Amino acid sequence: MNTTHRSLFSLAVRHDFRGGAYDEFSFVVPPATRAALTDMRAQLRERDGVLHVLIAVDDGGQPVGECTGRQLIFGLVPRSPWFAQYTAAYAIGASERPLFGNDASRDNLDALPRGVELCGLAPAITPQLTARPLDLRVTTPAGAQVALGRLDGSDASWPFSAGLSPGEYILTEIAADSSTARRRIFIEPGLAASGCWGIVALTASAGHVANGHAFTLHLAARRDVLRYYIVVKPANNADFNSIEILDTGAADDGRDAPVTFKRVLPPFGSGRLSPALLDAGGTRSIVLFEAETAVARRARGPHGFELHRNGELLIGNLPQPGAERTDAQFVVHLR
Repeated sequence: MNTTHRSLFSLAVRHDFRGGAYDEFSFVVPPATRAALTDMRAQLRERDGVLHVLIAVDDGGQPVGECTGRQLIFGLVPRSPWFAQYTAAYAIGASERPLFGNDASRDNLDALPRGVELCGLAPAITPQLTARPLDLRVTTPAGAQVALGRLDGSDASWPFSAGLSPGEYILTEIAADSSTARRRIFIEPGLAASGCWGIVALTASAGHVANGHAFTLHLAARRDVLRYYIVVKPANNADFNSIEILDTGAADDGRDAPVTFKRVLPPFGSGRLSPALLDAGGTRSIVLFEAETAVARRARGPHGFELHRNGELLIGNLPQPGAERTDAQFVVHLR
C-alpha cells in the first residue's frame, strides 16, 4: 500500500502590529503531542511562520491513523523580545497564560483565550483562600472529578500528584464557610519549562480529516495614549499659542478618523513627565499635546502626526512608539 500526506490543518498568525501575517512564534511541540502525532501517522512542517499538520492517507485517500477527535497541543514562544510591549494584553491573571482552543466551533479558534496556570505533572498548588481546613477538588472541564485533597492547620500548599494526562483541568477550593475559589490549570510538563507565552490546543474534526482546514490566530496591537511635550523658548505668547499638532494621515493609513490632541499646560498630573525634568533651568515654555483617543501601535506608522507653529509645518511625522518602547511619551525641543 502506498501512502501520501495531505493537510489536516494549518495554523497561521496574524498580528495587527505587523499589519498582517507574520512569523511571530516558534512552536514548541511537547512529548505528548509528538506521541499523538505518531499514533495519527501525522507529520509537522513549518513554513513562513505557518504550522502545518499533515496526515498519511492510503491509495483511496483515507487516513491511515486515527485522527478524528485527537487534540494537539503547542506552545507559543515569541521570536521578538519586545512581543509583550506591542501586543494587547488579555484579561487574564498575572500568573496565567492564554489558551487558544477550538472548543465552541471546531472550525474556528475561540473568540477569546482562557487564562490557565501552566504546570508540570506534580505541581505544588498554593491556594488562593487562607481558611483552614480547605478542601481542594480537581475536575475535567466537563465536570468529572479526578482528584481530591485537603489542607489543615498551617499547610501552605497541596503537593498534587495524580498522574493525570496533559491537558486542562479545573481546580476548586472550598472552605468550611462555603466560600470558594476556582481557577484553571493546564498540566503539560513539556511546556511548563519552555517559557512559552501561550498555548494552542486544537482538536481535529471529521471535516478537518476529510478536507483539511486553515486556522488563523489573530493578535491585536497594544494601544497607547500619545503624549508630545513641546519645549520651546517662544518669541511671544502668540508664537507659543500657535503651536499645534494635527493628524493628516488618517485617510492614507486607513484609520476611521483623525486623532485629536488636547493642549495641556503645566502642571501635567500623575503619569506624565515632570516640567522640572523637561526644563531643569525653568527658562522655557512647555506644552503637552495629549491624544484624546488611544492609538494602536504599528511596526510602520501610523503616519501624519504633524507639528505646526504659526501655520508652518515643522515636523511632518512625529515619532511613534515602536516595538522597543515601554511608553508613548516624546519630548520635542524647538528653537
